Amino acid sequence: MIKAHCFLRWPTLLHKEEILTARPSAPQLQEIQYNRYIIVFNHPRDYVVWSICSFFHANPFCLGMAALIFSIKARDMKVMGDLQRARGYSKWALVLNVAALISLLLTALCLIIYSSVTAVRVFERSP
Repeated sequence: MIKAHCFLRWPTLLHKEEILTARPSAPQLQEIQYNRYIIVFNHPRDYVVWSICSFFHANPFCLGMAALIFSIKARDMKVMGDLQRARGYSKWALVLNVAALISLLLTALCLIIYSSVTAVRVFERSP
């Protein structure tokens, strides 16, 4: 066994027999191979909040309403566990939301251009 030493002195070197008896023998390590499969389910996004904003603020050609309907269908399919159909409805909701946003931006751009051209014409005619 290893002898206790005083804290004020450095421990003395142990003999080979003392080192071998003080250290327990290590168990034999067996090589075990683990197969780890990580299955990731990417739940589709349903874009409900974006669809609600598109429905109330940017609803040209009723694109916001259609996007909201597809978003609600995507959420229902996600809750039911049918992820394939939920992805399909989610994709349609995304496309309709983007179309509503682009049409809103184009409408706003045309309105800004029209108002600036009209303002320039009014100022040119005034004496």
